[in-house]
Amino acid sequence: MNEPRGPQGPGMPIAQPYGFAYPAGLPPHHHKTSGLAIATFVLGLAGCLALPLLPAIIMGIIALTQTGQGKRPGRVLAIGGLAAAGFWTVGWIALLGNTMGNPDRYTASPPSASSTSCATPPSGHANACTLKPGDCFQQSAVTGTFTSVELTACGSVHTTQVIGAFTATDGPWPSGGELKAEALDHCQRIMAKNVDKPRLDAEGVYTDLGYLKPERDTWKHGVRTVFCTLHSPSSQLTDSALVPGADLAIPTG
Repeated sequence: MNEPRGPQGPGMPIAQPYGFAYPAGLPPHHHKTSGLAIATFVLGLAGCLALPLLPAIIMGIIALTQTGQGKRPGRVLAIGGLAAAGFWTVGWIALLGNTMGNPDRYTASPPSASSTSCATPPSGHANACTLKPGDCFQQSAVTGTFTSVELTACGSVHTTQVIGAFTATDGPWPSGGELKAEALDHCQRIMAKNVDKPRLDAEGVYTDLGYLKPERDTWKHGVRTVFCTLHSPSSQLTDSALVPGADLAIPTG
């Protein structure tokens, strides 16, 4: 009786053919991670460059249909890639909206008679184009944006007086406190030069130093004159706060 040859002796199992076994009903390609899912993840991370965003979104949607339970692996990669693409998309929209659609980023050339947007103010009022150092008026706030103010005689009770003016640095319209540091530097210098502080102190007049900037539309047309003001919240000003011979030029000093 012939005995089996080679390593297949008695009691030893028959060698199986080389290869891999797969569960019944699951074809080999289901074990490979989806290539589209991998591409989605890579392109999503590269969304900072903008161009990969659209391909990442399209591939990600397709990859979601190919992956998941009972399908090819890679669903986490597809979701991660779509999330990254979404993040970068929102970032690019915000950036473009800020730089292209924001009217505050308008930088104008110096004003001319034809380009300025200042209209003629009502009688007894002044705006950014007609207000002058030395003018007195009623104002509820010490600092801010103004369209026009109602002028009053400096010899009567008033809240505010313009003590000088400076030309602001050209650039986007300064919202909030963006102009504060520049205004403080100029207005403190002008106050020291033009305001009769010893007399005000002797009279017990409490004042705040402030400034008025042009409104946004006026700024967009090139008006950069900012007015330094002396403001008395309790309307204690009954005369000019300026020293005799104060510098009333624009810009001041």
